[in-house]
Amino acid sequence: MTGSITRAAVVGGGYMGGGIAATIAGAGVPCVLIDIDAATSQRRVGELLAESRDWVDKGLLDAAEAEVVAENLIAGVSIDESLAGVGFIIEAVPEVLELKHSTLARVSAAAHPQAIIASNTSTLPIGTLAESVTGPERFLGCHWMNPSRLIPGVEIIPSDRTVESATATATDFHRQVGKRPTTISDVPAFIANRLQHALFAEALKLVDEGVATPEVVDEVSRNSFGYRLAAFGPFEVADMAGLDVYQACLQTESGAYGDRFASTPLLEERVDAGDLGLKSGNGITPLASHDPQRVSAIRNQYFRGLTALLDSIEGLEDLRSTPADSVPTTAKDDTSA
Repeated sequence: MTGSITRAAVVGGGYMGGGIAATIAGAGVPCVLIDIDAATSQRRVGELLAESRDWVDKGLLDAAEAEVVAENLIAGVSIDESLAGVGFIIEAVPEVLELKHSTLARVSAAAHPQAIIASNTSTLPIGTLAESVTGPERFLGCHWMNPSRLIPGVEIIPSDRTVESATATATDFHRQVGKRPTTISDVPAFIANRLQHALFAEALKLVDEGVATPEVVDEVSRNSFGYRLAAFGPFEVADMAGLDVYQACLQTESGAYGDRFASTPLLEERVDAGDLGLKSGNGITPLASHDPQRVSAIRNQYFRGLTALLDSIEGLEDLRSTPADSVPTTAKDDTSA
């Protein structure tokens, strides 16, 4: 289960699966896209190649990369017939446990015994999915983000039965195709969705309690703390602000809203030790040990650059209001997390 992957496959050609397959193909790795039948697989490959050409026209993709996608994206016939020589297989069928179980059982029966099998699940525990896999030691999760061709992060989730070599190969493979993989623990919803869904749950409460409208919640989110999150994670932000400041905020909020805003031993122990973040030279993250002036300069450069980027995107602000000629339509299945 080691070495460079020279041929991959994606089972499930929907919005996420198709994007994953196109990304792999665009990195120069032959990738077989397998859908419910050969005709559907062929149609999806055609759609993805058309999307690539459209992206070239819009400046989102180099023409050379679109050619690489066309050279390496292959329409599969079936799970049973199309996995020969494949070293890495990603299951990307809809988030239905029974469907994933049946698909993974078929995939693991047809795949080479040394092929690594991964599920692109958003929330389902990998240990549960592993129950249907022949050779669960080679199975893990790889949670790509939507849109899969553009967002770099991928969560790599081994179960307690996954061998280290499979995790290492999965990590190397995702780097090989241009992603930024992070290995995490196997818990429901993993890290990305647990965080973003916690935010969404709190946003729902704000609306249901009459505090704000959805539009106001979105406006505040994207124009304040959301501005930071592409460059700095929540712990880095806390280290910049001051862990004692965050501790005081949580005390007020937990008093008003209950235990969902309670502090934890991690924060309490750091504050008690005088490790307050950037202002003390020690905190939770390595950022706290850097020169505060340098951190401030880099942060400010990022904010100015982000503002200029957002201002340059034509039509972005138009999305904040309903078009005058709006006609209800059914959107594509592009809602995977």
